Amino acid sequence: MIPMPVVNNLRKFRENMDLKQSDVSTAVMTSPNTISRYEIGKQCPTLEMALRLSDYYGKTVNELFQIK
Repeated sequence: MIPMPVVNNLRKFRENMDLKQSDVSTAVMTSPNTISRYEIGKQCPTLEMALRLSDYYGKTVNELFQIK
């Protein structure tokens, strides 16, 4: 399978809500470092985590992540 480049909008939504990575990480039960890795594209969240983030931000998974 060919990996597809994924664009994520996590940082944009977090900053629009005036939140810190630690705020998000506490709400979705992970570490601030993990949130940082998601935001810069060094790590992709699991489906479960993508759904948690989607619920937290009140956005669809498609709004959070897009394939280039």
